[in-house]
Amino acid sequence: MKDNLLELTQDIATIDIEESIKTSYLDYSMSVIVGRALPDARDGLKPVHRRILYAMDNLGVGSRSAYMKSARIVGEVIGKYHPHGDTAVYDALVRMAQK
Repeated sequence: MKDNLLELTQDIATIDIEESIKTSYLDYSMSVIVGRALPDARDGLKPVHRRILYAMDNLGVGSRSAYMKSARIVGEVIGKYHPHGDTAVYDALVRMAQK
């Protein structure tokens, strides 16, 4: 048992926890900024905008379709594609309508 434990502990590297946390947090924050906060260069849309448009297409919402409340669209987006709070979806939907 002692031999196995000694073999396992030889592979453990000592790291500075403060430096590791800084690096990990910076990597995570950059991935969030690039992945979610900045619009994609191909179409200029953020992921939340893309999810809204996809949900509206699936619901058949268009300029010639019947009236539909925004809560129905937001519920569809949150329920299927955006498992976060509804505020981001409402804000994005309003901004898309205003442009």
